[in-house]
Amino acid sequence: MHVFALMVYLGYGEGRTLISEGMYFMKIDVCNRVASEMVKRYSSHGIHLDDRVVAYCVIKDLPIDSKATIY
Repeated sequence: MHVFALMVYLGYGEGRTLISEGMYFMKIDVCNRVASEMVKRYSSHGIHLDDRVVAYCVIKDLPIDSKATIY
């Protein structure tokens, strides 16, 4: 079964770390909307490179019998 996996990275460059990849969606537009909301910042100050967040969706093939929650 093909789903869209939300990938969330924290940091910048070589220090970038994958912090989440366990959220799956049936529709790309829903996945993209969640990704967009996850990277919003409400600070008027500069964001340190270690605190930068990147989120995007990739297609992933899950086994039909997977117990993963799919939104």
